[in-house]
Amino acid sequence: MGENESTVGNRYAGVRDIVLIAGFLVLLAAALVVVLVQAWPPGPRVSADGRYAFTPDTVTVRLFGWSPRLSREACLFIVVMAAGALGAVVHALRSLYWYVGNRTLRRSWLMMYGFLPLVGALLGLMVYLVLRGGLTSPTGGSSDVNPYGVTAIAALVGLFSRETAEKLSAVFATLLAHPRAGRDQALPPQVHSVEPASGRVGSLVVIRGIGLGSASTVRFGQADAPVTDVSDTRLQTTVPPGAVTGRLTVTTPSGSATSATEFTVD
Repeated sequence: MGENESTVGNRYAGVRDIVLIAGFLVLLAAALVVVLVQAWPPGPRVSADGRYAFTPDTVTVRLFGWSPRLSREACLFIVVMAAGALGAVVHALRSLYWYVGNRTLRRSWLMMYGFLPLVGALLGLMVYLVLRGGLTSPTGGSSDVNPYGVTAIAALVGLFSRETAEKLSAVFATLLAHPRAGRDQALPPQVHSVEPASGRVGSLVVIRGIGLGSASTVRFGQADAPVTDVSDTRLQTTVPPGAVTGRLTVTTPSGSATSATEFTVD
């Protein structure tokens, strides 16, 4: 381990950690479903004489012992945030069982699972606010919004929160000036760990570090392997034909990074 590498959360998650985070996510998913059902905005109703349909201005929402009377606009805000959080919970559960199943879950990732629903809710709200300008006319109101459409969009935003953030960044980068590069931008790549430490040709290898988001290849001796599932702190690859035992080298536009330990090719 390098002298600048943090040891916080470096240990693998134990049974208690896994049970707590899994229980939290399952209970949160159930609570979010209840919120979606209870806060669903009211639709048009036919008057008592059957002559015309109208949309109630307010509705009573029952949420865990709290019964506020909310407008349709407020209900839409609650619904899109709950849907965004629910999508993020689905993403977190899928990621959790993958890492637990492969016995590679470290404690440093537990905070991500705890904050991911909040990120999904906030991203869902932001995208909803952006879309509202195009979903209704300037004189229209919340009654013109299809709740099923905005709820589906918010749930997908939460499910693909990283992709959504990257897409928003790409869109608004064309409208706004690019910031000057600072010390915390364009960090050189670093490899912190390689899991597993050995494998045969075709085996899956997970590399963790920083600055890996633009990685293109991983070199096993003189053999190059393409990368998949790339993020700034993690990437996947497979042991290519012709690989030999030695240190792995990750290639990025910002430079290359070499693992501190050797990878053994079986």
